Amino acid sequence: MRQRFTNPRASHGLPDGAPLKALTTSESAGASSPLSGAFLVPQVVRPFALPSFDHLDDQVQSVVRTAVQVEGLQASTPRRWLVAYRSFRRFLQTVHAPDRFLSGDTRVQQILLEEWIAWLRENGCSRNAIATYWRGAAALLGRAARTDEMFNPFLLVSAPKENLPMPRFLSRDRAEALLRFLENAPYRSPLERSRDVCLIGLLMMAGLRRQEALRLRISDVALGEGTLLVRLGKGRNGGRDRTAYMTPQLCRLVDTYLRERLRVGRTHPELLTSVAGDRPFRETALRRVFLRLSRSLGCRVTPHMLRHTYATLLRQSGVPDRIAMDLLGHKSLAMLQRYSHVSDGEHREFAGRLELNP
Repeated sequence: MRQRFTNPRASHGLPDGAPLKALTTSESAGASSPLSGAFLVPQVVRPFALPSFDHLDDQVQSVVRTAVQVEGLQASTPRRWLVAYRSFRRFLQTVHAPDRFLSGDTRVQQILLEEWIAWLRENGCSRNAIATYWRGAAALLGRAARTDEMFNPFLLVSAPKENLPMPRFLSRDRAEALLRFLENAPYRSPLERSRDVCLIGLLMMAGLRRQEALRLRISDVALGEGTLLVRLGKGRNGGRDRTAYMTPQLCRLVDTYLRERLRVGRTHPELLTSVAGDRPFRETALRRVFLRLSRSLGCRVTPHMLRHTYATLLRQSGVPDRIAMDLLGHKSLAMLQRYSHVSDGEHREFAGRLELNP
């Protein structure tokens, strides 16, 4: 059931037209708010009102620059915000309501935000896509509102919920089958084969994220020590560096690739190379690799699925949670538990270990 909005002025005992008191995380944002706990706002804020969308566009660009240049966020995060913002902007233009949303009338803003959710659903967006759009737009306009000490209108509506099925992962048997397929599938060249095997190994046997693998440089690989220096991993303030550890098997796969890379004369500093020339392997090419794998294997395979696989294999191998958390670059055990899964048969196996002596 959709929750209805209670006038914030009335809930704080303020007459209409009075400045809105800041809604603190404990009394208003709540667990469902996309901005809960994100920041503190001034004690008194104005309604969200601007002369035109041109003014809002300028504020949005300023927020994006600050996020990248001052806060050190990865550029991919503001890009997601902008995609969501453009969707919301397109909706307001479709219903001829830009001026109404920027009028500062909280009731109108609430209605338009609810109608945006309905518009997204009518245009075929899934629940997860709608929740993603919402988080992006809420984060961006929330920062824009904070800049001018204005109320964030996205707090007027409960954030859409995601449909979070258990993320897919590969069982140990399927993971081994994937490596066998890569080693035996027809490839245009030994370089392409060894690169793809190296890429899959980095994701599935060292737990690297997609962008972390693409950013790896030759100088970050220490085969003798079995380590990878992961620079600017996911996180605030530009992300954290961490050390990832390679298994002996992964060391062999990386070594085979490096020898082939040297043989064909690749000289750029990035680890992964393009087959077409002496230039880095890019995300577009990575997507083609996974599309080809998915079609060949008859099931969808994604980089993030391989990261979930790595977390699950660590648990199945008896690696302590605290160590697994560091290996994956997580800051909490709760996040680790979202990545580690129970495979078929494990319930029966462990339940069968219970035995009482008569």
